[in-house]
Amino acid sequence: SGRTIVCTIHQPSSDVFFLFDSLLLLKRGGEMVFFGELDNAESDDRECGHLIDYFEAIQEVPRLPAGQNPATWMLECIGAGVATTAEKFSASDATIVDFVRHFRESDEMQALCRSLDQPGVTTPAPDQLGELNYRNKRAATSSTQLRTLVQRFLTMYWRTPSYNMTRFIVAFSLAVVFGLVLVNGEYTAYQGLNAAIGVIFMTTQYNGIAAYVGTLPFTAHERAPYYRERASQTYNAFWYFVGSTIAEIPYVFFSGFIFTVIFYPLIGFTSFWTGVLYWVNLSLFVLMQTNLGQLFVYALPSVEVAVIVGVLVNATFLLFSGFNPPAGSIPEGYKWVYHITPHRYSLSILISLLYGDCSVEPTYDEVTQTYLNVGPELGCQPLEGTPLSIGHTTVKGYVEEVFNMKHDQIWANFGCVFIFLLVFRLLSLLALRYINHQKR
Repeated sequence: SGRTIVCTIHQPSSDVFFLFDSLLLLKRGGEMVFFGELDNAESDDRECGHLIDYFEAIQEVPRLPAGQNPATWMLECIGAGVATTAEKFSASDATIVDFVRHFRESDEMQALCRSLDQPGVTTPAPDQLGELNYRNKRAATSSTQLRTLVQRFLTMYWRTPSYNMTRFIVAFSLAVVFGLVLVNGEYTAYQGLNAAIGVIFMTTQYNGIAAYVGTLPFTAHERAPYYRERASQTYNAFWYFVGSTIAEIPYVFFSGFIFTVIFYPLIGFTSFWTGVLYWVNLSLFVLMQTNLGQLFVYALPSVEVAVIVGVLVNATFLLFSGFNPPAGSIPEGYKWVYHITPHRYSLSILISLLYGDCSVEPTYDEVTQTYLNVGPELGCQPLEGTPLSIGHTTVKGYVEEVFNMKHDQIWANFGCVFIFLLVFRLLSLLALRYINHQKR
């Protein structure tokens, strides 16, 4: 790309060492023992031919053994290697050779001095060199930044199985354990329906909390390199944000799929499209919790603070999600907290999908003490064993009146979930762009 890259290396592998064009070699104490091109001006079939010829020209230095890494051999020559065998050039031998003096008297030193004496290198040359201007803030184009960062995050997620396998195992375990609890669930009984709603509430929250807790150390680990790369204008914060967003989505939806494909049929439901909506909504909820964790890591100074704030926020969300206390029992003064709680919309979708579907509600005949025109849907079935304070009602009626989870509001609730996802990601982007907790 035409850019000059300067980096510090210590005893690299031969594959890495051969990538460099020039080398500045310092001995202990910071004195220079070599500077120049690694290869000879006239190309030959050897790698690092110029470096090898320079050191082999010193009488006390042994020749490079066949097949040995030139970087390792070079460091052993000057007494900076890690070899301990007697056949190697020992540190005591290296102290006998004055590599600093050899370099000062070498042609390489003369070439370095001539280069430094050029106008515009160590002395100003305003007449020969114009003002240095950059057309772009960053060397790479936006498309290159996006492509590179997306690939980087996908590779990073693939190479971090502990992060993803943890949530896969959590999803599988929750599905099996809680699915077995509701294998013979009596959803038309008052106690059975409440137990089922409680299980769905718990599994949803556990999946979300596992995602939140898991993303904190993972995101914090990547924050330090991001600060360094952002300071050097390697890429735009927006493309970093896009890359992290895209890489998270397939793993979140796969963990949601693992849970749904086990839990959904275990609790007795068979409708394909209802199952798809259940999977999508659960995955969006887990994604929302992951995004919330990333937001706190970007905005707060440490993981410990993010954990404390997360406990407070998630405890509030759990309390006002509409299950316990039920939405209908929340005092009027706290209704506004209920309406801004993202968990209530996700939970409402799940419960109303399973227990709130009834196209035509049956009517209760006071004379015969029975329901008329009872439809085939579960939501249309009469609820048995209800207390006197509730009276006669259907499964759908109970879910709507007590928990305020309505089937006809499913798509509106989906819209609210997407709004919360958008808000969390927008706040994360702003935190990435404007908040820096790096300490200097």
